[in-house]
Amino acid sequence: MNIDREERQFRLLTGHCVLWSLAMSLASGFIGAYLLRLGFSIATTILLYAVLLSVRLVMRTVTTPVIRWLGMRRAMLLGTVISSFQFLPLIRAEEPLWLGVWILIVSAGECIYWPIFHAATAMCGGDGNRGRQLAFRQLISTAISVVGPVAGGIVMTRLGSAAEFGVSTVLCVLSAAPLLWMAEIEVGRIPTVRQAWKAADRVGLWAFAADGWMCAGIGFAWPMILFATLGSSYDGFGWAGGAAGVAGALAGLVCGIAIDRGHRRTLSLGVTIALLIGVALRVASGWAPWAAVAANTIGAAIGGVYYPVLMSVVYDRAKRSGSAYQFHLSAEAGWDAGAILGCLATAAVACSGAPVTLALVPAAFGVLVLHRCVRAESRSVSRMDVTNRQALPQGA
Repeated sequence: MNIDREERQFRLLTGHCVLWSLAMSLASGFIGAYLLRLGFSIATTILLYAVLLSVRLVMRTVTTPVIRWLGMRRAMLLGTVISSFQFLPLIRAEEPLWLGVWILIVSAGECIYWPIFHAATAMCGGDGNRGRQLAFRQLISTAISVVGPVAGGIVMTRLGSAAEFGVSTVLCVLSAAPLLWMAEIEVGRIPTVRQAWKAADRVGLWAFAADGWMCAGIGFAWPMILFATLGSSYDGFGWAGGAAGVAGALAGLVCGIAIDRGHRRTLSLGVTIALLIGVALRVASGWAPWAAVAANTIGAAIGGVYYPVLMSVVYDRAKRSGSAYQFHLSAEAGWDAGAILGCLATAAVACSGAPVTLALVPAAFGVLVLHRCVRAESRSVSRMDVTNRQALPQGA
């Protein structure tokens, strides 16, 4: 794929990503809080996420032949459209039938959508600009979606869940429009799930599994703990999310520039320490609303640095693999497996009778695994640089 075409594909993908992020920030962050309001406990809600991820993991074997038949661009459109309707069943989530429909829609849409999205991003970017591209996308998405949590809190409080989830559904559908102008996405051959597992990139697989494990605590449990600490106020929860979005975007942009200047290995140690501090701050902050908001904002800034480091590693390895979709199919399955185990560990702590913030402690294990993955990629890049220099003609 030539550079101009890559840039055009990347811009269209970014346009889609911005609209998608707006829809997700408006509603997705409120799902856990909404289920708590309906009477679910934190442990039960986390276990629901584990069930959802288990269904999604199994469904990959069913959806892969569909993707092979449709082609990547049309399959990504299909995944986007299916995922767009994930919020509507939640309006009646107190009924087991509709809760099951929600799980099926999310599982089917996301197991199609996410491997293609990540594979397309891997192939439509890079060449020395990976960190800036990821940070720029994150900055735009976050700058726009900072409004999402605030607006979401206002809508949930004043108009109710039906309005909130309805608006998000419309935005998700609109996010499919940029994909209509994209050319076919060249991401290598489309394997079966079994073939993808056999040829899995170990560093990418473990990195995504560790990220999934961390998400069980930081991504699923923490927002519900924050919501409860803020007195179950949708407004307060929304404003806390908006402040966190600003902090994460600014930190991510600085980190992305540093990655492109060759400082990823140096950053990895700092990011590891910062992530562990972020977990510790969240664990210690449940006693007061202001402390929880402060921990949430600092944690978002740390996450803004972490995301470009992780995804630059994953996308660079995916592009080098020669089959970006195969790479991400196994990596996404690894994420599901890591998140399922993380949810079980987090729910076990939440059910133990210990202070609920201690449910975040297992996330620290994922931080250490991620650090090893980033160091492994840095060593690979260093070896390639040495090999390339040795291959140059004398005097070149």
